[in-house]
Amino acid sequence: MKRKIIIGALLTVLAVPVIAFANTDGSDKGMHKGGMFERMDANKDGQVTFEEMTERSGDWFKKLDKDGDGAVTMEEITIRKKTFFDKMDTDKNGSISKEEAQAFRDMHRDAKKQKHGDRFLKHFDANGDGIISKEEYETITIKRFETADTNGDGNISADEISNLMPHRGDKHKG
Repeated sequence: MKRKIIIGALLTVLAVPVIAFANTDGSDKGMHKGGMFERMDANKDGQVTFEEMTERSGDWFKKLDKDGDGAVTMEEITIRKKTFFDKMDTDKNGSISKEEAQAFRDMHRDAKKQKHGDRFLKHFDANGDGIISKEEYETITIKRFETADTNGDGNISADEISNLMPHRGDKHKG
C-alpha cells in the first residue's frame, strides 16, 4: 500500500508538468474539462477513488519500469522524459519552440477526435456498413432516451440525467 502511494505521488509529480506544458493555449480547462478525471473514474460514478487512481498509476509505473524489476530508477525516468521531449522536438535542434509544443498538442487533440469519431460510428452504425443512416441514428437515440427515462414517464428529469452521467449531473440541477 505504501509503495502504491509513493508510486502515485511520483507519477503525479512527473505528469503535472507535462500536462501544464502541453496546454499552451492559455485556457484553464481544469481537471474535469480536460478529460483526466473521466479517464481515471473507471466505474464512471463521478468520483475517483484511491484504488482507481493507483490503478491508473500502476499502468504508468509499468510503462516507466522498462526492465520490469518492480522499481523505477532515475535512468528509466530520464529515458521516458527524453523520449517525450524528442517527440515534441520535431526539428531536432535540442529545444522545443512554442510552435512545436502547439503542433504536438494539436496532433494529440486530432487523435482524440478521431477516436471519438470512431467510437461514435461504432455505436450508431448498427449494420456495420460504415455509414450511419437516419434509421440507425433514430433507433439508438430512442433507445438512449428510454434508458435515461428510468421512471418511464416520457420525460427526462435533471435527476435522471444526473444518474445517467454522474460527473455532469450537477450542471443540470436547479
